[in-house]
Amino acid sequence: MKKTYQRLEATIDAIDGIAVTIACLLLMTLMFVVVADVGMRYLFNAPLTWSYEVIEYFLMPGLFFLAVSHTLGASAHVSVDIIHNYLPQPKRYILEALSHAMSTPIFAMATWFAALQTIAQFDSGMRLANGLELTTWSTSFLLPLGFGLLTLRALLKTIGYATSIGATVPLTRLPAISGSEEAQQ
Repeated sequence: MKKTYQRLEATIDAIDGIAVTIACLLLMTLMFVVVADVGMRYLFNAPLTWSYEVIEYFLMPGLFFLAVSHTLGASAHVSVDIIHNYLPQPKRYILEALSHAMSTPIFAMATWFAALQTIAQFDSGMRLANGLELTTWSTSFLLPLGFGLLTLRALLKTIGYATSIGATVPLTRLPAISGSEEAQQ
């Protein structure tokens, strides 16, 4: 079980690594676009007319949705862990398993509905009304991609925490508690 889990985790980590690399490139692109727009606006009184749309429809959604699964994998999402200071390790595993088990179907539904929306936009050939003549699906495909990766990551974490509840050797580690020595490393 442990080797299968580690292989699945490594696969999702590899996919997340590619997605985060793309998100980093999108962040760099966003910075260049903003600097170019500000420079053109104040130096030549000629702003980039397309910059807001590109940032709003491509760069920001790409940044968020391509990095969200990696963030969950690193246990870097905002969490309230004050109660974890007072619980033994098995109960912490139970809470983590429950929270991930409850979020996984929500992420799966979000993936499903986002995919349906993207397919409908693809079939309709709708275009953005911003003069760039881009199809709407070309921006919305990031949602099912990001939510799909997030669903897989949450499902994997659910399995890892659930099987580690009473195990002598846990399948996966618990996230570090804020303020602990482990969290500061």
